[in-house]
Amino acid sequence: MKLSIDIGYGDCKVAFEKDGKLEFFKFPTAIQRAKTNYSSFGDEEVYEFRGAKYKVGEQAVNGALSTRNLDFIIKYAPLLIYYAIKKANIDTNNLEISTGLSILNWNKVDEFTHALETINVNNEIITPSNIEVFAQGQGVFIDYPGNKDGIVVVTDIGYNTFDFLVFENGTPKPELSFATERGLNILIEEIINVIKQKYDWTITEQKAKDIFVKGYIENFGNRVDLSDTIEELKEYYTDEILNEMKSKRLDVLREAQAVIFSGGGAYYLEKKELPDNVVFANKPYEFANVRGYYNG
Repeated sequence: MKLSIDIGYGDCKVAFEKDGKLEFFKFPTAIQRAKTNYSSFGDEEVYEFRGAKYKVGEQAVNGALSTRNLDFIIKYAPLLIYYAIKKANIDTNNLEISTGLSILNWNKVDEFTHALETINVNNEIITPSNIEVFAQGQGVFIDYPGNKDGIVVVTDIGYNTFDFLVFENGTPKPELSFATERGLNILIEEIINVIKQKYDWTITEQKAKDIFVKGYIENFGNRVDLSDTIEELKEYYTDEILNEMKSKRLDVLREAQAVIFSGGGAYYLEKKELPDNVVFANKPYEFANVRGYYNG
């Protein structure tokens, strides 16, 4: 059995096969440490990991730990994968895992891979038979159905990273590729600041992400519309991303036969006036990497 997972700083995207068909789902990359005397109320589940108990996913959003560094991903990746395995309800015998890591953090790929070699949660030990780690954005290239001859650029706009990968006749060109930490997180930070300033309310990044998607907050029984603020932030961010691409790799963009936009941020670029060689990954954009990881 194979599980493909894109462990993002905002969401984990998962792909697996069921009844001969590729299935997908995602959940927030949210982890909250449960109190020692925690007792389950309702349907919440607690997972024991590395000597402590945690809530994972949707139920951890309001009290989630910050996900804004690679150390978090490396430490909690086994817990997130275990949660994905249980949610997918797949057999762990001879389990293969395919996942990805931004080239921004590629110097930690061995440490990241090592962290996945033994998954020990709830006193259940899972040892994958194979672990394959792709560069973030490489999955998008694999998933792209169009012509891949010549120069192809992949732009993957994620939560905490913006990855710009260049391929020539299918071969990665690391000297032309780059990644930054200017992901969608900068929009989430602005939402946190707005809510703090206007309502004296300190919220987690995961909570702010939820508000960003919904377009409003619930404040003492009143629904406060933030859609105008959010649209302004999207416009600012997409302009910044396009300008950064041009300033760093204008010649590559001119020569590319395709510039593929993918990741959650690609939705914000759909109505932009873009060059003729710009294309979009297959929808849902945020699952392009995980589809490619699975089929790679």
